[in-house]
Amino acid sequence: MFRLWFNMVLPFLLVVSMRSLSATPIVKELRADSLRAHDKGFALHGLPWRFHIADGMNYSDPANADSTWTTTNTVFSSTGRPNGWNGGGWFRLWIKVDERLTGHMLAFRIVQSGASAVYLDGKKIGGTGNVGKTNAETRSGRTPFSVLAFMVPDQSPHLLAVRYVNDRPPFPEAEGFQLWVGAYEQLSAAALDAQKMNGFLLVSISAQLALVLLHLALFAFYPKQRLNLYYSLFVLATATVLFLRYLTVVTGDPHMQRVTADLFEAGIIISIFLAGVLLYAVSNDRIPRGRVIMIASLGTMTLGDYFLQDRNSQEAFFLLEAIYFLVVVADGLLALVRAMIRKKPRVWLIGMGMLILTAFYLVAGSDLFGLMKGDNQLIGQWMSIGLLAIPVCFSVYLALDFADVNHKLSARLQEVEELSALNMAQEMEKRKILAEQADRLEKTVVERTLEVRSQAWKLQEMDKLKSRFMVNLTHEFRTPLSLIIGPAGLLAEKAGTAGDRQHGELIRQNAQQLLLLINQLLDLSKLEEGKMEVVKIEADILGIAATVLLPFSNFAMQKQVNLALKSRFSQLSGTVDEGKVTIMLRNLVSNAIKFSQNGGEIIMTADVERSPEGTVLVFTVADQGTGIPATKLPYVFDRFYQADASDTRSNDGSGIGLALTRELVELLNGTISIDSTEGVGTTVHIKLPVTITFSNTGDGDFSLQAHAGPAQTEETDDLSDEGPLLLVIEDHAQLREFISTTLSAGFRMLTAPNGEEGLFLAGKHLPDLVITDLMMPGMDGYAVCSKIKSQELTSHIPVMMLTAKNAPESRTKGWETGADAYLSKPFEPGELLALADGLVRNRLQLQERYRREEAWKPAAGSLPPQELPFIDKIRNVINSQLGNELFGVDLLCDAVGLSKAQLHRKLKSTIGHTPGDLIRMIRLQQALQLLRLGELTVAEIGYKVGFGNPASFSTSFSNHFGYAPRAIKDH
Repeated sequence: MFRLWFNMVLPFLLVVSMRSLSATPIVKELRADSLRAHDKGFALHGLPWRFHIADGMNYSDPANADSTWTTTNTVFSSTGRPNGWNGGGWFRLWIKVDERLTGHMLAFRIVQSGASAVYLDGKKIGGTGNVGKTNAETRSGRTPFSVLAFMVPDQSPHLLAVRYVNDRPPFPEAEGFQLWVGAYEQLSAAALDAQKMNGFLLVSISAQLALVLLHLALFAFYPKQRLNLYYSLFVLATATVLFLRYLTVVTGDPHMQRVTADLFEAGIIISIFLAGVLLYAVSNDRIPRGRVIMIASLGTMTLGDYFLQDRNSQEAFFLLEAIYFLVVVADGLLALVRAMIRKKPRVWLIGMGMLILTAFYLVAGSDLFGLMKGDNQLIGQWMSIGLLAIPVCFSVYLALDFADVNHKLSARLQEVEELSALNMAQEMEKRKILAEQADRLEKTVVERTLEVRSQAWKLQEMDKLKSRFMVNLTHEFRTPLSLIIGPAGLLAEKAGTAGDRQHGELIRQNAQQLLLLINQLLDLSKLEEGKMEVVKIEADILGIAATVLLPFSNFAMQKQVNLALKSRFSQLSGTVDEGKVTIMLRNLVSNAIKFSQNGGEIIMTADVERSPEGTVLVFTVADQGTGIPATKLPYVFDRFYQADASDTRSNDGSGIGLALTRELVELLNGTISIDSTEGVGTTVHIKLPVTITFSNTGDGDFSLQAHAGPAQTEETDDLSDEGPLLLVIEDHAQLREFISTTLSAGFRMLTAPNGEEGLFLAGKHLPDLVITDLMMPGMDGYAVCSKIKSQELTSHIPVMMLTAKNAPESRTKGWETGADAYLSKPFEPGELLALADGLVRNRLQLQERYRREEAWKPAAGSLPPQELPFIDKIRNVINSQLGNELFGVDLLCDAVGLSKAQLHRKLKSTIGHTPGDLIRMIRLQQALQLLRLGELTVAEIGYKVGFGNPASFSTSFSNHFGYAPRAIKDH
């Protein structure tokens, strides 16, 4: 019965006892000894607290019972929250103090990431942040260096209540709060020490930034030493990490603390990476890119793990961070060891710094051995010291390296100074030598100056003597020219035959041209000596211009050029030097006609310009000729200058006319200018001061129209042998006419005014001889000769080159182009006729030689090389058609691409046979060879060589060889 009662009552007693126990509050007694044992305060957050969610009631009043509240502690994360936690609530703890603490000033220190309000016995003694009535009114905050002071008056239990809100925790791994209690002096001193310790970070940061600036300046001074740059980046990164650590500790905003904490962790990874790069740079001449990429990849993965794990697993990340640090440092130290093996100086300093930093990181930074006991302030203190190891060691390394460089530079500077001193001595010696040479040179210059002056005086005397000689000579020329011009004029007027009168006129015109050149030379001599006088008289200015144009009418008509005088005055008179104006205008018109194209126009304009400075007479001569290149315009007024000095220039000239014109213009105080465009024409302007005595506006135009002269009658393609055909290619019309007249008695004549037309006539008529001038417009005589000798159709024609250039190099070039004869101007008509007869006679002798038996296939050396291809071509064509009785001259012409007349003259001139005779001769020669073989009958041989019947073959054979085909055995 007892056992049954006991079994029924025992559970009831246990329930009652537990309820009474739970209803009785747990009171924590704070003793002075326990508080003194903890420098930073006694931790209350590790005790069992009562928790109740916030429901609008004020639970700081001790009268409110908490027997039904949940028992918990205040340190929790997102995974260990109190039962019913919704982002805020009340935490209560009953405490009492012993007699030694009664009446003494105590303090609480709270660490949290939310907002809190601390009450003692219902009275608020402080808090952090702002706990509002709603979550929107609540503001989180931190007071890392503040304590909450309070005093306990007796030894009875007192209620400690904390209203805590953290609905948006920045640190999910630490949503709760930590609370320490201790003596006020003790906790205040600890807080002050912590604040000073954190301020020590700024000192370390400042020292590192100073090193950064120093080494950046060294890098800017000497960019080749990139080690300063890598070192500056590493120290800057470590300074940034310390500053982020400082901000993480001192910030009053928990959310900002979260940001700085994340940046702090990222900065550590970056610093480790830069430390590796720095070690690689110290150990190697060139940074190994592969290893840099490797440690960069590892660092990126480490940071990725930190952020992807939502930063909850702090311990795992710290372990991974320590592993990354060890890997990078170990690889860097290995590189340093290799550098030391290579005996790279002083790299052991860097290794020592890295070992010191590694030791600080393992012992203090990561607290692997627990010596720091999780004290972040202590960790920061030691790490701020440890992070200085690398900068200090590296600065020592760079300082020693800089000292070596400075020592080397000093030695080099000393060498440079010694070399400079040596160079200075050499320079002084050189200056001394130069001074002596300068003295000698000065003496030499004085002597040479005297010598040059003497020579100049002699040259002036010689020039005067030459000028007198030229004047005397030209005066001597005038007398014979007068004796030439006079009889030539009589001959031109009174000779018995038209040919003699024509020769007389030709003599008179060219003698007058020579007289004009002599007069111009005399005028130039007078201008040089200053003896040319200006004689101004009143004259008809338009009459002077018209008088200048009239003598050029025949010359202009030959070139089909129109001459025109234009003026807005119908009458114009003034005081001018008539003779000199005439000379100037005549030279300008002469040049304009020479360089005009056929069918062009030359316009002379006379006008007057009035201005305050005076009246100016303006003459303008404009042509539509070839023009002058811009590069040659500045020189056209120089004496004896020719804009085109080549063998293909259009006209001859002496280079005197324009020079004389300019000097006459300057003598008259005028100006002359020229405008020219290649292919368009040239315009010359003359302006002369003048006094106009009479003028009348109106139509003062005057023109000489060019009419086409009778066209040259071409020689017909006469295939008879009435005389050899001669082609004359000469651009000078009078000379061309003279040569044609001189040789017309023994030759049939063809003439051409230029090389292009001459080549056309040579190919069309195949003359027996070509006489060509050397200097012609467009195509010169060298080109004409070369083309005649290189063309298959005309290669056999002999060429005589006629020119005034008699220099050996000119003759050599003529022979090289294939010329057969070279005749210099001036020439005797008899010499010209003899040369022409000789060339034609030699050609006839060659033809006679080739006319003998077998002459149609001469030996390689018996014909000129340029004619062999044509002969071989003819022979091959005939041999290929030997059995074709229809093959004749027409088919042969088609095969070689020539007309019947061209082929006739070509073969006749080359080997002396007509095409028909050559075909028949070759057939009979082949028949002779076949008959000598005796393998075929006479009739079969006749058919084989192209004869239609045996009788015709026998007749032709007998006529050619003088015996019948059947009598071949007797011959």
